[in-house]
Amino acid sequence: MFRAVIRAKRDDTGASAVEFAIVAIVLILLLTGIIQFGFTFFQYLEVVHAAREGARWASLGLDEGSVSNSDSVKGRVAAAAPGLNPGLTDDQITLSGETVDGQEAITVRVVYTSPVFVPLIGDIVGGSGIRLESAATLRVE
Repeated sequence: MFRAVIRAKRDDTGASAVEFAIVAIVLILLLTGIIQFGFTFFQYLEVVHAAREGARWASLGLDEGSVSNSDSVKGRVAAAAPGLNPGLTDDQITLSGETVDGQEAITVRVVYTSPVFVPLIGDIVGGSGIRLESAATLRVE
């Protein structure tokens, strides 16, 4: 009887499974965080490119227009960011004129909320989305 108790105390069958279960939680959280970061960084690059493209077209004198008109500045901005889902709307794109060093310049600002598809990451960053913003200014030709 005494030997059976000692043998039971020394038996560590299943210990590695428990250790793996503890470590797997951390690894899965880390992996999903990396995936979410990559997705958000891709969308940030889309927003930056869209703002630059909009400033380029606005500096050439195109009409501000709307996202639905592909021959307007806002339409070009939305077309320059095809990877954004949901796509850009008129409210997320603003144009403003200013004077820089005595010359007229136009600034295009794009504000986009990137959706968080990993629920736990959404709880960590505090919401259902991550705000991405970019602005580009070019001299009017």
